[in-house]
Amino acid sequence: MDVISTLQSAELFSGLTPQQLEALAEVGEKQLFHQGDVILKEGEQSTEIAIVLSGQVEVVSELAENATSLVILGAGQSFGEMALLDAGPRSASIRCLSDETEIYTFTRDSLLSFWDRECRVGYTMMFNIARDLAFKLRIRNLTCAMPQGEANL
Repeated sequence: MDVISTLQSAELFSGLTPQQLEALAEVGEKQLFHQGDVILKEGEQSTEIAIVLSGQVEVVSELAENATSLVILGAGQSFGEMALLDAGPRSASIRCLSDETEIYTFTRDSLLSFWDRECRVGYTMMFNIARDLAFKLRIRNLTCAMPQGEANL
């Protein structure tokens, strides 16, 4: 899978030029996972952000008695954004769903170092992360505020 074309399609990198994406790709690393592999575990220390290049992953909350699937992510979608903001423990686990899934990871330190050199890239990516998190929070608040019977309409 072509890393640059996937990064171009990802909302996280919206607004970046092809040259900025090529420079950014140099600080990341491609990783391959197989069906059932746990990519990261809820509660672990946050150290990286990842973009799905190919295949699918499942975001799973293990806080309840039974693991609950929260969302399925595919090519161009990202996970681990909160690691850039607070470096706190992971809020969910990520499990590989496809036979093979390729992801592209950026460690928090390498990305922050890159942003020190390329401030415009850092500003753009942080704006995109903030916009995405605001959207997710708004949807969650609307869903939680809805009376139980109306959520299924």
